[in-house]
Amino acid sequence: MSDGGLVAGYGGGSVPHDPDDIATETERHGHLASNFDAGSARLITKMGLAVGWHVLEVGAGGGSLARWLAEQVGPSGRVMATDVDLQFVGEQPDNVILRQHDIAVDPLPAEHFDLVHARAVLQHVPAREQALANMVRATKPGGWVVIEDVDWLVFDSQELPEPFATLQSTVRSSTTDHNGYDGYWGRRMLGALRQAGLVDVESKGKVVTMHGGTPSAEWYVLALERARPAIIESGLLAADVVDAALAQAREPDFAVLGPLAISAWGRRPIS
Repeated sequence: MSDGGLVAGYGGGSVPHDPDDIATETERHGHLASNFDAGSARLITKMGLAVGWHVLEVGAGGGSLARWLAEQVGPSGRVMATDVDLQFVGEQPDNVILRQHDIAVDPLPAEHFDLVHARAVLQHVPAREQALANMVRATKPGGWVVIEDVDWLVFDSQELPEPFATLQSTVRSSTTDHNGYDGYWGRRMLGALRQAGLVDVESKGKVVTMHGGTPSAEWYVLALERARPAIIESGLLAADVVDAALAQAREPDFAVLGPLAISAWGRRPIS
């Protein structure tokens, strides 16, 4: 097996097919929701989200944010939730439209949505600037584009314990080399939104502590665990090193600074 199938990051990775892999990814989506949905909801609410809006949720994942958006826009509004893999979205309200969709290449209705949101998506898309342009094109004049991703600068600047340090750097390096992952996209989002022609562009960032054995760390540790078979089979790391690193990251006294979570948003000009 090529190590090009390794997964890492804030929410992306390969499409799972094995039942155990599916169970792991399902659990990880739950941790992502518990860690990040509340912040996403606060940010989106500040954009003026209202009953009757049409919203595009890019990267539906476990579907929790699409369900929340559906409640906010009400029966007169619509949420289109897209992903390259829809097997985790679960039951959705009647006003949610599900689409299997690649944001970098598949078409979207032009100037249709009041708000377009993507979390933990563009850092995983090699053609991320094209994906962003497609999102902007689908936004109504006066509508909002909101993107959330990470930058690993703070995480990489700290002293990480071994063997966890080796495991995470191996997985992220391989994913960057083979899958086009950009772990430093977060710092470029502000400029990317401006280059895309948006106005009223702003951004903010936040760092939280990742505690071993809790959702604050498991959203990432489970991504590393998903990569375990490929890491070992490719010969990048020995099984005992991988297993020791995963166990270390789940110890109660394990605590590291997480990646810098950055949100950026802007409005499509009316004219």
